[in-house]
Amino acid sequence: MGLMEKTRTVCFSGHRRVDFDMDDSYMGKMLQNELIMIIKNSIKSGFNTFCTGMAQGFDIIAAEAVLKERYNHAECIKLICIIPYRGQENKWGEKWKRRYDNALKASDDFYVLNDRFVIGCYHERNRFLVDNSSRLVGLHSGKTGGTEHTFKYAQEKGLEIINLWDKLGDAEDERTN
Repeated sequence: MGLMEKTRTVCFSGHRRVDFDMDDSYMGKMLQNELIMIIKNSIKSGFNTFCTGMAQGFDIIAAEAVLKERYNHAECIKLICIIPYRGQENKWGEKWKRRYDNALKASDDFYVLNDRFVIGCYHERNRFLVDNSSRLVGLHSGKTGGTEHTFKYAQEKGLEIINLWDKLGDAEDERTN
């Protein structure tokens, strides 16, 4: 499915849970600032479409950063949400449900890949994101799982990969030394 112009599309992939609070900690604030900077630089480089898989954690934080930049800049940028299955957010806590709903309502478009949960639907979503993008911005700590598979798949497909974990790890080392 060629939903967007691949060469001008950035996708996001990252861990749902990390070792720091993504909103209220020093590292969380730094993550948000780095995301904003990368989105701004991507816009300057001609990217105009940003896609997220809408999982709790990094994906939704990335969607919120895109929406913030769309509000702050005159450039025409789009947020596209790729949802693995209808109702994925139903078992989440209220905070993440609210953030999910707000991002989805503010997005320019969304695609639901399956009507219900099916085995492999998260991998399907991740492959879809990569197959329709030329840049991956992610948060990958090196742990095994879906993010690792997405990074490997993006590498195989020749995407430019920006791993924010690299910058966050360096910043944490500087902060604690």
